[in-house]
Amino acid sequence: MTVRAIYPARRAVEHAVTVPGVRPVRLFAVLWPLWEVEITASVYDEQAYEVVDRFLARALAEGGVGTRGGLAALFGLDPSLVDRCLAFLTAIGHLTVTPGGEVRLTELGLRSVRTGVRYVPKESRQKLLIERFTGRPLPRRYHRGSLTVLPAPHVPEEMLADRTRFLPLYAPTAFRHQLVEALAARPDRADYNLPAQLREIRGVAVRDAYLPAYLIETDRRDLLAYTDAGAGRDDLIENVCRDVPALHAMIAAEARADPRELWTGWLADRKLGPGRLQELPNGVWRVVLTPAAFGGPPKLPPSQVGSFQLRGHHFLQLWCDDPGLRRRAVLERALGMARLHEVRTRADLLGRAATLAARLEVAAPTLTELRDHATSERMHDHLLHLDMLE
Repeated sequence: MTVRAIYPARRAVEHAVTVPGVRPVRLFAVLWPLWEVEITASVYDEQAYEVVDRFLARALAEGGVGTRGGLAALFGLDPSLVDRCLAFLTAIGHLTVTPGGEVRLTELGLRSVRTGVRYVPKESRQKLLIERFTGRPLPRRYHRGSLTVLPAPHVPEEMLADRTRFLPLYAPTAFRHQLVEALAARPDRADYNLPAQLREIRGVAVRDAYLPAYLIETDRRDLLAYTDAGAGRDDLIENVCRDVPALHAMIAAEARADPRELWTGWLADRKLGPGRLQELPNGVWRVVLTPAAFGGPPKLPPSQVGSFQLRGHHFLQLWCDDPGLRRRAVLERALGMARLHEVRTRADLLGRAATLAARLEVAAPTLTELRDHATSERMHDHLLHLDMLE
């Protein structure tokens, strides 16, 4: 089984720092509590009637015939053949036969006769995700197979794209079956992974589930939310944050560090050479390093130029004034984007690469430049993914 890494925290930070009018301050990685509800329901398979079955059903619905003997006499059929057909229609829920021999169509049988289609009920199982603080069902974008939803409140080491540690959140709410009933009654339920053709919905099992999420606190104590359910902010989780004051209280209780002191200590620990700390107009802290700080271990990877370092819920942008190094970072990170499961077209890749290039203040790369860089650096796997894009 393929283990898919949780997308790194820096992606959330990189988006948050571009939101107009927002000054992001701290990041909290959390495991958002959900319920995973497995339901069973009936779904009706549409089949063509067998010739004899169709005429028998129409005689019951339209011909005023209501007994086994009457059906056999009406069509001149052998009674044993009529019995076999009636037994089959009874087994699929289309009619009932009383001990006295009276034959009646069920509602399903009548509906089949009216539409001219034999509906055969089958059992279907479906999974729903429900947010635990508010009981809101999650839309279909959260049900993608590529979205990581964990069965327990911890993240396996092999799923961590970086060293981020996730804090499980606790929702003091009990599951109620009325949540599924309310969703089943909604006209837009298909938008929440509950198809309209499912009937007689019944809950089977309820399990805990956890969605990895990043909450970014702003200088105004607002919370921006990010999950892998979409490319940008997660409006659903942000709305829940506004409705649950306890979440704000939990984050506000975490003491803020002095950014200059925090990052001065980080620079000393990493021994990266001279670095100049500065606070940008949007409140983000940046360290300007020399080109010598980037390279092979123990130096910083060149691809991290323009990205962010996390420490104690705070984040620091890594920068270099050398445009050639920033250009290389764009090329390598764009090639990395080509391997993302959500990037399927060249146009999408080039759009993402152009956004990154603007952030790093260099020209946007072309496909030819990406291919040339991958070839010269022997990034054969990246080159393969690049060529597979539509």
